[in-house]
Amino acid sequence: MKANKKSRINILGIVIIIVFLPLLVVNTTLIIKSYINPNEAPDFLGYKPFIVLSGSMEPTIMTGDLVIIQKCNTKELKEGDIIAFRSGTSVITHRILKSTIENGKTMFITKGDNNNTEDRNPVALSDVEGIYVTRIPKLGNFAMFLQTTVGSILFISIPFILFIITDVNQRRKETKLQKQKQEKLERELQELKKERTKE
Repeated sequence: MKANKKSRINILGIVIIIVFLPLLVVNTTLIIKSYINPNEAPDFLGYKPFIVLSGSMEPTIMTGDLVIIQKCNTKELKEGDIIAFRSGTSVITHRILKSTIENGKTMFITKGDNNNTEDRNPVALSDVEGIYVTRIPKLGNFAMFLQTTVGSILFISIPFILFIITDVNQRRKETKLQKQKQEKLERELQELKKERTKE
């Protein structure tokens, strides 16, 4: 029973490490890129995560969701596409209503699905971060927690703690098996000695 329990703990630890390590790599890459290029939204292999802070796109995208945006050719964007774009210091994810030409430049007129009116300012192609790919419900709230000091410490330390626990359990198991083999060998030697003594 104890062996099965330890085995389950080891498997759980390995699974959690497998899940956490890629997230750690992605998170570290995004942090490094944000420091290198503070004026650009960081990406990982062309994909950018953004936390949704308003309900302007509900029910398509909900407050607290984490949306995944992919870099794209802005010239291929069309009416109905959902895009993320810079507006001042914020990044907004809204739907393209139509495109227009202003001063010889293509601009997008956008609107949130849940808003009554279109966005005040047209979006220049240079302000587009990418096209909407998918959302992960409520993961944005968790991502915001990870940005806090406590969240960052937990996120970095948990995988390593689990790895150490798993490694220690594995070593104990191997030591126990080695000890059992040694004891068995010693018993066999003792039995051989007794048989030789009888002879």
